[in-house]
Amino acid sequence: MSRPASRLPGVRVLTALLCLGCAGNEATDRGSAGAAVHLIDASGAEVVLAGPARRVVSLVPSATETLLSLGAAELIVGRTDFDRSPGLSSVPSVGGGIEPNLEALVALRPDLVVRFAGQQDVRTPARLASLGIAHLAVRPDRVEDIYGTARLLGTATGRELAADSLVTALRAGLADVAHSVRGLERVRVAYVLGGTPPWVAGPGTYIDELVSLVGGDNAFSDLGSLYAAVSPEELRTRDIEVILLSAGATYDRALTPSARIEHVGDEVEIPGPGVVDAAHRLAELLHGRSEQ
Repeated sequence: MSRPASRLPGVRVLTALLCLGCAGNEATDRGSAGAAVHLIDASGAEVVLAGPARRVVSLVPSATETLLSLGAAELIVGRTDFDRSPGLSSVPSVGGGIEPNLEALVALRPDLVVRFAGQQDVRTPARLASLGIAHLAVRPDRVEDIYGTARLLGTATGRELAADSLVTALRAGLADVAHSVRGLERVRVAYVLGGTPPWVAGPGTYIDELVSLVGGDNAFSDLGSLYAAVSPEELRTRDIEVILLSAGATYDRALTPSARIEHVGDEVEIPGPGVVDAAHRLAELLHGRSEQ
């Protein structure tokens, strides 16, 4: 299932299907300030900028957080309603990441719009192209995509060194989390995103990778798609030990009466520079003492 604005499908199943502070070495990174910037985005399109972007509207919350982690806060001139960082409170919102308010977006005079790569919103990229506004598509489906997005945005904003530092820190942080759970008994997990019937995370997803990294086995590793609704019968027959419940979602405990239910915070569902904190959170939920 495709997802707008990089938010994983939570209880707002279709509408919301959608920091490590690595300060940029700006004096070094800006050495290419006058040169054209050539990029290949997540959609496979070539994007050419006259120089590093200086006015960015981000329609993807995880990309917004990545820009903040790259030390590029001053470049962000527009965001979405889903961006909740206190440092962005004075930055205008253009609505949602999918089908934003184009009039408000254009009024911000961006030289780059960061958008989600997908087919949910074909009007926005077409309109931006017609207006001559550069747009860069990102799609952080996997952990590796987080690194790719950081490097893409680092290049787009002239902060390549900061991006390299961020990626190095994230890789090291995840390795530390994996080491901390080594030797612990693995736990059979279902990540439930809400909805009726319940939606769950399948294989090949950011959530699936994090669950595996912290010592969990996805009970729906054979789902056949990234995310899908499953029947109550499927939940009952999967021998699930822990239900990880998406923030704000509801769940009928009678479906898996023997499973421990843990509520996951919003931070776990944004595949961005908070991935290490998200991994720590999941490790605590799977192996720590239950709060219930």
